[in-house]
Amino acid sequence: MNLKFYRLWVLAFLLKFIGSAWDASYHFRYLFEKYSIPHLVNFAGFALGAFLLFNEWRRLNYMDRFSRNLTTIGYVLFLIGIPLDFSYHIAYGIDLTTWSPTHFVYYIATGIMIIAVWRGYSVYTKGQVPLWKSMHTWFAMFLLECLVFPNMQQENGSISYDQYIHGKSIASKEILAILSDPASQIFGGIPPWLYPCYSVLTVSLFTVLIIRIFRSYSIPLAATALYIGLRFIGKLIFFAVGYPTSYVPITLLFIPIFYLLIKKYSWLAGLLGSFVYFITLYGIHTSGLLITPPLEISLLIPVLLIGMIVPIIIPARKKRIEEV
Repeated sequence: MNLKFYRLWVLAFLLKFIGSAWDASYHFRYLFEKYSIPHLVNFAGFALGAFLLFNEWRRLNYMDRFSRNLTTIGYVLFLIGIPLDFSYHIAYGIDLTTWSPTHFVYYIATGIMIIAVWRGYSVYTKGQVPLWKSMHTWFAMFLLECLVFPNMQQENGSISYDQYIHGKSIASKEILAILSDPASQIFGGIPPWLYPCYSVLTVSLFTVLIIRIFRSYSIPLAATALYIGLRFIGKLIFFAVGYPTSYVPITLLFIPIFYLLIKKYSWLAGLLGSFVYFITLYGIHTSGLLITPPLEISLLIPVLLIGMIVPIIIPARKKRIEEV
C-alpha cells in the first residue's frame, strides 16, 4: 500500500504546525505583518495540501468522495477566513489575542481539514488495526494542536509578561508602545479560569472520542506526548534564536495517562486525570519552578466537574474496547 499521499499530508500539516507556533511567538515581539516568515511557512503547508487535494479532484486515488469533499469545505472556509482576518485587523487595529472571532474561523477550518484527511486515511487503511505507531498518531496530534492552540496566548504571555515586569522584555518598541494595560494585552484579556477549564475540556473530549472511535487508549496518549515533545523542541529553538518562548503544557499528559490506567470507569479516569493535571500545574505555578499562565486554586472544582462529565456524556460503543 502506497502511503506517500498521506505522508505528504503529514508534512503539510507539520508546516502549518510550525508556522502557527512561530507566528504565536512572532507576535509577542513584532507587530502584525501580512507577509511575515511564519505566515509564509503556514501558507506553504496550506499550498501543499491544496495541491494534494487538487489531484484528488482530478481523479480519486487515495481519498473517498466524502473525505475529499469535507477537506474542500475546510479549505474554502480557511480561504474565507483570510480576508475576514485582515478586515478585522484593519477595523480594530493590532490583535494581540489568539481568541479573536476571525482566528476561530481558522481553527474551525483547520480542524475540518485534519478530521477529513484523517478520515480518508482511516478509510484507505481500512482493515488495519489503528496502531499508535502509525500516522493515526500524527493526525491525532495535529487535531490536538488545533484544539488547544487558543491557549498559546496565555502560554506565551506568561513568560513574556514575567520578562516585562522585570524589565527584560524582548518585545519591539512598537509592541511596548501599545501596551496600555500590559497584563490584559499580553494575556489577550482572557480571564484566568479559561485556561485550565478549556484545557481539560478539549483534551478530555479529544481523548474520549479517539478511544470511542478507534478503540485505542494509546493513540491519544502518544499524540499528546508527541505534541508536548514538539512544543519543547520549538521552545528550545525559539530560545536559541532570541524569540519569545512559552510555557509548554506538560501536565496535559496526565489526562490520557489516567484513561489508559483506568479503563473500566471512564468517569473516574477523567476525574483523577483532571485532578492530577490541575494540582501539578498549580504546584508548578505556586513554586515558581516554571512560569505558567495565571492560576487560582478555586478553579479546581470546575476543572474536576468537566473532567468527570465529559466521559459520561459521550457514551461508549457497545462492543468492548480493546487496547491497541
